[in-house]
Amino acid sequence: MKKTWLLWILSILITLFAAYYQRSTGPTNPKNVQTAVAESTYTLTYPRSLRTVITPEQAQGDWEALLKTTTLRIRVKAKDGVPPFPADIPMHLYYKRARSVGDWEVAEALFKHEGRIEAVLPSQPPAGKLAYYLEIDGVSLFQDSPIIVRFRNNVPAWALIPHILFMYVAMLLSTLCGFLALRNDIRWKKYAKLTVATLLIGGLILGPIIQKFAFGAYWTGWPLGDDLTDTKTLIAAAFWVVALIFSTKKPGRWLAIAAAVALLTIFSIPHSTSGSEFNYETGLVGTEGKN
Repeated sequence: MKKTWLLWILSILITLFAAYYQRSTGPTNPKNVQTAVAESTYTLTYPRSLRTVITPEQAQGDWEALLKTTTLRIRVKAKDGVPPFPADIPMHLYYKRARSVGDWEVAEALFKHEGRIEAVLPSQPPAGKLAYYLEIDGVSLFQDSPIIVRFRNNVPAWALIPHILFMYVAMLLSTLCGFLALRNDIRWKKYAKLTVATLLIGGLILGPIIQKFAFGAYWTGWPLGDDLTDTKTLIAAAFWVVALIFSTKKPGRWLAIAAAVALLTIFSIPHSTSGSEFNYETGLVGTEGKN
């Protein structure tokens, strides 16, 4: 029973590291790129997630006829001593639907402000994606590997904050439970119950609610689709449910260790990898959303 506080500290540190890695490496996080312009170097931050003004209900109809737009903001940061980003330099932003073979279109309007570049794009349905790249002074940036931006609806704080908290607590309890089981400390059984409870609430109850608000579908993972975020949550929950069922039997301790390793591995996968996507032909999100 001694030195359990060390296991708590180690579990907290591992959870914080895994959470930071997951959130900072996901495909919807902004992309920072150093770019040379007029013999000076600037850091441009390209958004990869935008809020749409099209509702899931509107996405089922002729949403393009609504002519709604969204402003994409590229932040520009200069190091100390570097002159401000030149306002008179020629620029264009090109876009098209992600993975489409159509021609590139020029953004409807491009504005240069101190500290940012703004482009007006046609708003897409929830989970819709656009590919885009910036051309500065005749030099195309990322035309061969364009930035992908996914559109989403707003998620209310009352659902998002508890979801995040429950998922991080589940990761913490899972890690601690794994250490206790490895040490053959009988208290792992209590923490196994808490892990399953927080994982089910955060991942399989609040998770689908978040998906519904953001993209208009409760579940787009296996077996209904191939959203990796949904699927990995289901796999992690399955590992822990099995470990809990066998907690009173001989292999239970080793199943708990395996479940802790599995959850930590699964949730270290960058958030939103292979996430929900809108299908422009069917108007659906999920497996049908891949085109």
